[in-house]
Amino acid sequence: MVHRLKIWVMALTIVITFGVTLSVFPAITAKVVSNSEDEGWTKFFNPVCCFLIFNIMDWIGRSITSKTLWPGPDSKYLPLLAAIRFIFVPLFMLCHIPDHIYLPTFFQNDAWFIIFMIFFSVSNGYFVSLPMCLAPKKVLPHEGETTGALMTFFLALGLSVGAGLSFGFKALL
Repeated sequence: MVHRLKIWVMALTIVITFGVTLSVFPAITAKVVSNSEDEGWTKFFNPVCCFLIFNIMDWIGRSITSKTLWPGPDSKYLPLLAAIRFIFVPLFMLCHIPDHIYLPTFFQNDAWFIIFMIFFSVSNGYFVSLPMCLAPKKVLPHEGETTGALMTFFLALGLSVGAGLSFGFKALL
């Protein structure tokens, strides 16, 4: 039986990572619109800057783990590093969303949203892939299958937490 304490850091990291990501993507990020007067750009801004950039950069973040697994499997700081991503919640919420009720638009320029999206999605890919790669290294070989099932459970928990948080964050707009 997999001992809970062996993978708690990896499980917590997965929950935090997906919790942060799903709390703003796509519920908040899809509401951001271009501030440009170019109609062609405004038409494609959201599909390109929200969805295409997210998926490409997320893939790059996941791919980075094939080159480096920093911090290693014994790091207790991994959840803290993933939690730093909470900074993206207010950053995206302060971007150019036309129907803000409670919050001002602080980041008018489209470039801010693109920069935030790049760092948000690369860090998402990395912090999703890293614990999934490291968790099996924390257990005995015969515990690997159970570890994979547990990590999948915590992945689903993170998705649920993020989806739940997204309702609250949307209400704050």
